Amino acid sequence: MNSNSPKTKWITMAVFLIGVAMIGFGIARGEAVTVMTKATSICMQCIGIN
Repeated sequence: MNSNSPKTKWITMAVFLIGVAMIGFGIARGEAVTVMTKATSICMQCIGIN
């Protein structure tokens, strides 16, 4: 399939918009805070502080 075809552009845009919607939904649910808390904990364990 040609990368410049209208079908390919539509599929690309649809996947992009679904991804943006999922990110927004996760932020609205407070998942960003949960992920950051877990990442900080893992990082602290790696360097031996926690």
